[in-house]
Amino acid sequence: MVAILRCTPGEVKFLDSRKRQEQLDAGWESVGERSEWTSRHVVLVVTGQERGRPGVEYVGQARSGRSAGTFRRVVEVTQLHRIVPPVPMEALSDQLPLRHRDAVDRSGVLTKRSGEELLNGLTTCRADLAAVIARLQERVGGIRILGRVRALFLEQRDATGLALQLGGFDRSIIEEAEFPEEGGGQIPVLATLPGHPAHEDHLVAHDAQRFSDWIGNDAEYLATRVFRKGDQQLFIANVNRLPAEETLGIDLIYHHVNRDSFILVQYKKMGQVGAGRSEWGYRPDGDLDDQLKRMREVEDACTRLEQDPPTDYRFVHQPCWIKFCKSEQVAPKGDALIGGMYLTREHVEWLRGRPGLAVGPKGGELFGYHTVPRYLDNTTFTQLVQDGWIGTRGRASDIIQAQIKASLDGSRALVFAGLIGDDMTQAERTRERRGGSGS
Repeated sequence: MVAILRCTPGEVKFLDSRKRQEQLDAGWESVGERSEWTSRHVVLVVTGQERGRPGVEYVGQARSGRSAGTFRRVVEVTQLHRIVPPVPMEALSDQLPLRHRDAVDRSGVLTKRSGEELLNGLTTCRADLAAVIARLQERVGGIRILGRVRALFLEQRDATGLALQLGGFDRSIIEEAEFPEEGGGQIPVLATLPGHPAHEDHLVAHDAQRFSDWIGNDAEYLATRVFRKGDQQLFIANVNRLPAEETLGIDLIYHHVNRDSFILVQYKKMGQVGAGRSEWGYRPDGDLDDQLKRMREVEDACTRLEQDPPTDYRFVHQPCWIKFCKSEQVAPKGDALIGGMYLTREHVEWLRGRPGLAVGPKGGELFGYHTVPRYLDNTTFTQLVQDGWIGTRGRASDIIQAQIKASLDGSRALVFAGLIGDDMTQAERTRERRGGSGS
């Protein structure tokens, strides 16, 4: 959909002060009586009204934000592109069919047809905007996943967003990740996010150096970034040594420094199966047994390193999980994570040994929503990790470097995340999720 946002004089002044493109990418929040802004839109930002010469000075992406009172809502505007000089609304109107010309006098979300005509008229007035608008339309309508480069990028984006969520950080920034062109070169997710990446010297020096040593610098596709929230800092690295076509999948290693705890999540893709391809399922491939064996070895090493007796209780104190996730043809909109099932290594092996479980309609092994009776989803898995019910206990840092090497040597890409700083309590997190209410 397409929308028109007319700037107040204060907003015009604010936008005029945004000189760098990364500032325009970050955008701003506009508050008004905009209850109809219920999804994401390509937005035409109009300025010059106070001078009687309204024109489209920016195109960007807008989505509905939080409520700002009765009938008022914040609209989050990002990915702005400045049009120099602005396209006068009068000139734009001249390019529209008669029945759609009144669209230039409106504000807010337009009808589908009027929006299409408005974008066509804009690119007629300014042909150089065609590529910009095409990118914005793709971001609003969904990114097509047609080849291995984008498929791997999507998994890496999901693991990066999951790492942010596990650390209690806002994952919405992953929405701004720029998908590479199919057939083009591989690029890490973190390298496409807006703004300047934070440097390692923002971290405690000891931890920064240790993370860098663990990861190494011999990966061809490497990007790192630090996110901050209060006294907490989250270091994330996207690491891969091989081209996308030679990479088997994504591993996520999440390390909680203060707990000295970690988890390993390995991604496995489910395809569409069954009559009419109406179900999602994963048929074990040739290397699943080798990967489960590696996971057992990791868990045996963790058991040997546990403190005796342990000083912290876990529901699951083994680190290895598999996320069976949908093989998406279109990237989930916004910052949504890929839907999927989280199972421990032990649970996967238990299911494989039970007749009637994880078995498809033709009798072969199949892990899917209709063959696995119980699993964790994104929300439940995240909350259990955040609250400390899942993860190793004691001396995790002694083996993480070896696991990073094992992932990369196993032709897998890696998202590594290290969280530094004290957690909120479970009660504090619950209040935060409820918007500060104590009820």
